[in-house]
Amino acid sequence: MTPPPTRRWRAARWTSACRPTPSRCSDRPIPRPPPRGGGQSIGEGLPLSCRTLGRRVRVLALALALGSPAAHAAVWTDALGRRVEVPDRPQRIVSLVPSVTEVLYALGVQDRVAGVTQFCTFPAEARSKPKVGGYADPCLEAVVALSPDLVLASADATPPVLIDRLAGLGIPVYVVYPRSLSGTAAMLRRLGRVVGAARAGERLAADLERATAGVRSRVRDLPRPGVLLCVMVEPLVVAGPGTLAHDLIEAAGGRNVVPAGPSRYPTWGPESLLAADPDVVVVSPHPGQPAPGRLFDRWPELKAVAAGRVVEIPADWIHRPGPRLARGLRALARAIHPGAFPEESP
Repeated sequence: MTPPPTRRWRAARWTSACRPTPSRCSDRPIPRPPPRGGGQSIGEGLPLSCRTLGRRVRVLALALALGSPAAHAAVWTDALGRRVEVPDRPQRIVSLVPSVTEVLYALGVQDRVAGVTQFCTFPAEARSKPKVGGYADPCLEAVVALSPDLVLASADATPPVLIDRLAGLGIPVYVVYPRSLSGTAAMLRRLGRVVGAARAGERLAADLERATAGVRSRVRDLPRPGVLLCVMVEPLVVAGPGTLAHDLIEAAGGRNVVPAGPSRYPTWGPESLLAADPDVVVVSPHPGQPAPGRLFDRWPELKAVAAGRVVEIPADWIHRPGPRLARGLRALARAIHPGAFPEESP
């Protein structure tokens, strides 16, 4: 999770390192959509492995270019300052970002989602969508094969060279990069407009802003305990300033004990942990690590451990900028100020 490159975007080149490999592009058949212009699809009835797809990228790109053009289009400026022309109400959207996939379902445009990453697991219905690989290493050929009229990407995960390559093929790529509650609300509004669901986007953004204002008002005059929010526990990776988690801590009435440094997500050793001595530690269960809070039992001298304030909150609630962020904010506020949120479920 690194800040988005700036100059590298211009200098990025398509290299052999970005070509599909068995780990990036599955050899399983990929569903073939009908071409936009009607008629028989390219290679209809043939299973498309990554090897086959690799030979057909140019053909597919030509089909995209020759397909029926959108009647209307709008130009949007994405999170990287790129001007992106997107057709009104895009019909074949590929999401390379799990949080954006969740937003698309919340906007009610799930029927227009043509493909997602293997990490797009919420809501459960998203699991049945065609997969294009991981969010950090999606397969170019798998994306192009879905004939998208819009690809949604992330500045801190999607490889710059992939975005350049897709844009070079004439496929609109809109990049998001929310790093705060206000930035998430702005993203919800903007995505709603970009995909032709402005009213739903406004509703989602207003819900998040209302929840944020409610939490802030309750904690405004309360003391601010020191909070450590862990991204991982083995190794111990923590969220510092400039992250969405940092903004959540402050909105919930806490004080982030992680100081500013060269990395927004530093890896800590025992010395840093003991020196920070947080009042509250927040961890998230992950597959294969269902009880991450137990790691801190080895340091009983920590204030959070002594007071029994090592709290578990689902990672998707606090690390995915989307509709469930309001739930994560309330859960975090209750962990920091339980007396101010007695009605919230633990």
